Amino acid sequence: MPINKMKVLLIDNNTQHLDSLSKALAGHDIETQKYRPTLDFHAEGKDLVVLSGGGGEGLEIHDAYKKGKLWYDSEMRFVRDCKLPVIGICMGFEVIARLFGSDIKQTPQLVEGFKNINTTVPGKKRLSKDMLNQFESHNWCVPTVDGRQFEVLASSSTGIEMIKHKSRRLLATQFHPEKEGGSLKLADLMPLVN
Repeated sequence: MPINKMKVLLIDNNTQHLDSLSKALAGHDIETQKYRPTLDFHAEGKDLVVLSGGGGEGLEIHDAYKKGKLWYDSEMRFVRDCKLPVIGICMGFEVIARLFGSDIKQTPQLVEGFKNINTTVPGKKRLSKDMLNQFESHNWCVPTVDGRQFEVLASSSTGIEMIKHKSRRLLATQFHPEKEGGSLKLADLMPLVN
């Protein structure tokens, strides 16, 4: 089913995949804001927020920009207060997971390339797929989430790969659905977040 043209706020967490995100969101009105602490998020009049992956600048989920202030504190507060649907990708996934109390752990080595990902029982129901093959590029993983707040839709040997909030319009993936060649495309996730 085609998705109507939407107004999308794309928060660029210094992703290395901005071109892929722009291509995946082609046909929608996109406003891109490069994330920095204390960013004034332009969410008014938007239909969807996409939080990109990171990696381009070296700042990670646990990094501080000054004493007692995490680099992603402002983004976490924005997501906490946001009433719009939000899709988090990679770093965006970690921002959402950390906001809701999950621990984010470093992987022993970079996870990169197309990987097989298992869908869970709720994931099979929502995605109609037993297995996914998706592009990944991350040094961090989310081992657990609060099951009272989130459905886990997919996981791998690395950790949780896809979550959906049970009462809010939040969906997040550790993998990169914006990269061509995967089982799920970013457009496939947009209807799931509502």
